[in-house]
Amino acid sequence: MKAIFKSRILAVILLTGIFAITLQSCSKDDEDTAGQYKMVDVTLSGAQEVPANASTGTGSAHIMYDTKAKTINYTLSWQLGSATASTANMHFHGAEDGSDTKSSPVIIGITGFATTSSGGITGTTRALTVAEEAQFLGGKWYLNVHSTTIPAGEIRGNIKFQ
Repeated sequence: MKAIFKSRILAVILLTGIFAITLQSCSKDDEDTAGQYKMVDVTLSGAQEVPANASTGTGSAHIMYDTKAKTINYTLSWQLGSATASTANMHFHGAEDGSDTKSSPVIIGITGFATTSSGGITGTTRALTVAEEAQFLGGKWYLNVHSTTIPAGEIRGNIKFQ
């Protein structure tokens, strides 16, 4: 009887220890990913282009930046202002002196998009350099969708983290 009681106590102690270790491991996982991702939703329009244009096109993007991998995960959808227009290009633009009121060079191109007047795409960029990361997180980048109707850029969305 004493042997059964001792083995039950030992089993309870072992299970309690395993449970405590499991909880500690989960807590460590949460700490490892806390603050790893920065997210922002971006609206694209012709009014944000520099100079602004009269396009009725619209777009939206969900941006998630992985601070450990230094990559941008994005989901972008768009509708050009004309059903007869085709999507010609799209990319992330930015610069050290980038702002909402100026055009900046292409930093990362987006490939594999539909060349129709509307569409959606999801992707992950290459890792950003230290300088690019500072610009990106500092609000100096934007997304741009170019069309056959407005090749310089039909809709733009400035990327601003809170």
